Amino acid sequence: MPRLLVLPLLALLAIAPGTAAAACPDPVPESEWSLIMPLAAKSLTLDIARVGDTYVVVGDRGHVLISEDEGRSWAQQRTPTRVPLTGVWFHDRNLGWAVGHDAVILRTEDGGESWCRVHFAPELERPLFDVWFADASNGFAVGAYGYLLRSSDGGLTWREETLDIIEDGAGDETSGEDEYAEDDEFVEEEYGDEDGGWDDDSWMDDGVAADVHLNRIFRDAAVRLYIAAEAGSILRSDDQGRTWLALNPPYDGSFFNGLAPDDESLLVFGLRGSMFRTWDQGASWRDVKLPVDTSLFGGARLVDGGIIVVGTAGVMLISREGDRFRLVQRPDRKALMGAMATDDGGVIVIGEPGIERLERRNLAGD
Repeated sequence: MPRLLVLPLLALLAIAPGTAAAACPDPVPESEWSLIMPLAAKSLTLDIARVGDTYVVVGDRGHVLISEDEGRSWAQQRTPTRVPLTGVWFHDRNLGWAVGHDAVILRTEDGGESWCRVHFAPELERPLFDVWFADASNGFAVGAYGYLLRSSDGGLTWREETLDIIEDGAGDETSGEDEYAEDDEFVEEEYGDEDGGWDDDSWMDDGVAADVHLNRIFRDAAVRLYIAAEAGSILRSDDQGRTWLALNPPYDGSFFNGLAPDDESLLVFGLRGSMFRTWDQGASWRDVKLPVDTSLFGGARLVDGGIIVVGTAGVMLISREGDRFRLVQRPDRKALMGAMATDDGGVIVIGEPGIERLERRNLAGD
């Protein structure tokens, strides 16, 4: 059975396109445009971005939703695709990009109100999972099986490149016991061994990231870039994605994301509730013990200085400083894929239930 080609959760007023499509380099037939759905905000959502006071969420069936009121209401925008959108990034209030299955890349110049399809390669069967731009011109997208596309013209055109690893990063030191709880049958089926990991360095072939899914791009407080990937792999770039170092966290399962809980450290997390923290950019790691063993997909710093990390089974982990976490769990156990803080103290969570805004008091008690 081939390994998973989508993000983990996927395994477990109509707006006419006329004006937007006419200006796009790759006009898309009407039959391929997303549909405006009354319950789009309640369908599967996979990533969230913020620029200024605007929040943008992407998800299943090409859905893009925008909020200008701290996540209290959402307006769906039509897009030239019906495939799941898995990642979104905005350079400023107007210029942004979204990526998804079939190697689709969408581009907007008006804050997400209209979109052009600028890349599409369904024949490759390589979904894209995330996208990031250093400025208005230079950026890259990553996805399944080490797939990397790069653009130097603001995302109008894209070229495939090899993700070269220039050296092995230092460190696999960790404190705490290196024990991980068993997960569900999905893990054994999709990852092929009882440990849910890789038993060698086959993911790297002569310094090239080969055959592993590149799941998420994230940053630390110093704006170093990291990629969370399969095979216990965390990659770090100190030059905005031009070159990469392979770090060695003490875990050989998949990592799905990471975040900076403060200005000095970084958390990475993934399969089976694995979470590690580093204060030296990945030279050494400390195992963070959690009250769950479910997979973790996203998180955010909160306005009050705390953090939230979310994952399968409706898990929301709350911490003041990133050392000890308290569990808040959705009664319906629906999986969550990401979170974003609002300026007024709320938290927007996305995932299987769609988009929900939580007030801080709903997560109180820590």
